[in-house]
Amino acid sequence: MMRNFKQLLSGLIIFVFVGCSNSNQYYEETVKADELILNVLNANHLPGISVTILKEGNMVYSKGFGYADIEKKIKIIPSKTRFRIGSFSKTLATSALMRLVEENKINLDSSIYFYVPDYPKKRWDFTPRQIAGHLSGMRHYKGDEMMINKNFSTVEDALSIFKTDSLLHEPETKYKYSTHSWTLLSLIIENASGESFLDFMQANVFDPLEMKKTHAEKIDLMGVEKVRYYYLDSTKNAVLAPEVNNSWKWAGGGFISTTEDVAKFLWKHSSYDYLTKKSITEMTTPQKTKDGKTTNYGLGWRIRYDKNKNVLIGHTGGSVGGTTYAFMAPHSNTIVVMTTNLSSASVSQFEKTSFGSLSNDLFELFE
Repeated sequence: MMRNFKQLLSGLIIFVFVGCSNSNQYYEETVKADELILNVLNANHLPGISVTILKEGNMVYSKGFGYADIEKKIKIIPSKTRFRIGSFSKTLATSALMRLVEENKINLDSSIYFYVPDYPKKRWDFTPRQIAGHLSGMRHYKGDEMMINKNFSTVEDALSIFKTDSLLHEPETKYKYSTHSWTLLSLIIENASGESFLDFMQANVFDPLEMKKTHAEKIDLMGVEKVRYYYLDSTKNAVLAPEVNNSWKWAGGGFISTTEDVAKFLWKHSSYDYLTKKSITEMTTPQKTKDGKTTNYGLGWRIRYDKNKNVLIGHTGGSVGGTTYAFMAPHSNTIVVMTTNLSSASVSQFEKTSFGSLSNDLFELFE
């Protein structure tokens, strides 16, 4: 069977790009991972998928399968090909937030009105900590907002989408996921730092962590190796997704990146060189509602558990034409990052129907 599978791989060589050379130590795991990923790619009609796996900070697997562009048959290169990473952007933005916390420029438990005094007053006050933990009561998307195709020149302009809306509930009484709240958080970062959000991200997150292929998906990008974005039609064929402009939600879901950059980011947060132990603990400790229920969400970091009850920390991301899974297993120092250039109605649904058990299988394989 192994010989047959290797023959299959040789026949599919135009579909697969090897992003790193693995030592003999992981030869069997690599062959099995190829098989698992190809099965998911084909069974779920994915245009393409990029997968990067780190072990103890070392890249043990990094490959692209399928196409970045189906029509032009452009291959996926994990070190270069950028995908929409959706809500993993929140995890990136949290690092910018914590840099300002460490500099005593932001107090997580202060009123948001201390930083954004002109924001319309709501029935209840709320804090940066509550925003970053989806406990503020701010709403998520409504209607077809995810399909917005308007360019917003500033973060403050983007507030117009939701700033007049009431809070859904008293802060901290319920966990309610909200991408809009992160647009407000990015304005807090701007006002506290005195810099534009994107400039602050570049200077304080991407540059220090050497994430050279991670940035906002601006409309004037030239010469950038990024995928084309697809969704499945009623016949399960991948067709081009509608054009959207994510300038209204940079912090909440507007960045593009490679799997290798995302994996590097996660690894840099496994120690206390870039951020302090206190900051890492704040970000990755689940918050609770006022009645003591855990949210399984810290500050921009989601907490999950594998089948053996081991903690996994990271985030998922769902975009128009993109879905991301990026988690770290602290108990084994293993990181699995996957991106695909396909839309889904929801990330949780997508993981069940398109990634399936692939993430768990890859963790088990390389741990």
